[in-house]
Amino acid sequence: MDRSLFAPVTLAFVLLGFAGAALVGFDYYSLRFARLFLFYDSAQAFTPSANAWHNLLQGEYWRLFTPMFLHFGAIHIIFNALWFWFLGSRIENAYGSWALLALVLAMGVTSNVAQALVSFPIPFGGLSGVVYGLLAFVWLHWRVRRIPSFYLPPALFPLMVAFLLIGWTGALDLLIDGSVANTAHTAGFVSGLALAIMALRLPVRRL
Repeated sequence: MDRSLFAPVTLAFVLLGFAGAALVGFDYYSLRFARLFLFYDSAQAFTPSANAWHNLLQGEYWRLFTPMFLHFGAIHIIFNALWFWFLGSRIENAYGSWALLALVLAMGVTSNVAQALVSFPIPFGGLSGVVYGLLAFVWLHWRVRRIPSFYLPPALFPLMVAFLLIGWTGALDLLIDGSVANTAHTAGFVSGLALAIMALRLPVRRL
């Protein structure tokens, strides 16, 4: 059996992403429940004392992570799920499940906090920031260690970086019903590069 097909943490995050998409898009009552997983509860955001950290200061620390599971529409979750599986399974196979879990949580918190700084009180969500972090992680590892499973088609990385830069122009916002979380994408990308530099000091489980 190809061990690259056995990636339980990768699969768990993909399934949680689909669950989050269903929670957002199912009906009015599930959407109200989904507010528990946003970085901040928008219903409380317009009180005089509220800010992006309002819910965290109430001890709701899970909100640092959970926005990455919420997706707004089928295209959003399908795109992120495919990319997450493509990249996450490679990292999990090379470094192990615990390492991937740590990477995803670190990238998720970084991208969520960065986006919260600029988005409040507009809600946001999705795995895109983590996906950009995983992309940067895999790319730098391929450039340095040439791990076979980390190989990316030559045009893929420049294309994704181009989309990242185009996103900042606002052009992509015209194609969706909402705004692209450009800050989360960029923060995730930068955190992926930083974590890759640190991880390059660690042994690889399987090349």
